[in-house]
Amino acid sequence: MGGQEFPIRYISTERPYVTYIDGKHLVFANVSAKRYGRSTPMYHVETHFLTTIWLDKFLRADFYFYEYLTGVYKRGFFELHLNFCQFIKNPIFGPMMKQRNLTGPCPYPPGEYHFYNMTVAGTAVPKGFPFTKGRLYANATYKNIFIASGYLDIEIKEVRIKRQKRRIK
Repeated sequence: MGGQEFPIRYISTERPYVTYIDGKHLVFANVSAKRYGRSTPMYHVETHFLTTIWLDKFLRADFYFYEYLTGVYKRGFFELHLNFCQFIKNPIFGPMMKQRNLTGPCPYPPGEYHFYNMTVAGTAVPKGFPFTKGRLYANATYKNIFIASGYLDIEIKEVRIKRQKRRIK
């Protein structure tokens, strides 16, 4: 049986690392990436944290994209600066947050949060994005108090998948 090939564009997210949490506003935070077998090239991100603050417009995330060039990460010009309520509406990050826990309107109460199997759709990133391999650094502040930071490596990839034709009996 033959099949038709078609491209799948995806974002590989690997080696996440939490570099700092303040312990007062964010009690703990853990980020990991895992791949489910060799049949899929995508890594899925999991995030777990306990917060003593509301997840609201006073919680701000700053994202800095670094391009990987000749063995070195170099800061690019692309940045995102969003409060939490804007973050969950963002076309790149919002869908993965909404599909997990955050389905109601912003704000969300203090507590423990768990996000499993998060991926960013390759279609969410514009085709003209300035680079295909790099590192995403993130800092979080609450009412201008630095509470957390971390990073993860990213790569925009495209693979060709062969779809098998089904036999009709």
